[in-house]
Amino acid sequence: MENKKKLPLPLLILIIGAIIGLILAGIGLFKQFEAKRINEERYNEAYKKVLENKEILENRYYEIIEELKPLKNQYETKRQECDNISMSDPNWFANNSKCQREAAEINSQINELETEQFKIEHYDNTVFYNKVKPISYQIFYIIAGSIFSVAALGSFIIYLVKGKKTYN
Repeated sequence: MENKKKLPLPLLILIIGAIIGLILAGIGLFKQFEAKRINEERYNEAYKKVLENKEILENRYYEIIEELKPLKNQYETKRQECDNISMSDPNWFANNSKCQREAAEINSQINELETEQFKIEHYDNTVFYNKVKPISYQIFYIIAGSIFSVAALGSFIIYLVKGKKTYN
């Protein structure tokens, strides 16, 4: 007869619990690293978009400055022209009204460009992206620890109930 030694039941339960616990902890660790990698990719992509947008806005900002210079000169010229219309002219009211409307149109263009310039100056360059929260994967560690603890407690109870003599 061959004398095969079987593993005692408490030790077998402990080993199985440890293996299951390690597998679950490994899954949790893998998922946590995966979440970290995804977050880094999403951050880099969002950061790249912000930099591209910032460059576009900076270019537009300098274009606005160049567009404003001649408009401001035109506006000042038009204002002086309106101020120089003689009140003794029989069509003074019509000419003055037309001149004021033209000046208002130029001023409106200036205001639109200055508003756009203000928005660019106060643009929020914060990087936004959908973040994967790795804390949600901590449940794997909790379950793994619980399974190992239950297996250890169960094997200890079986060991105490059956007694040392049975396993020696």
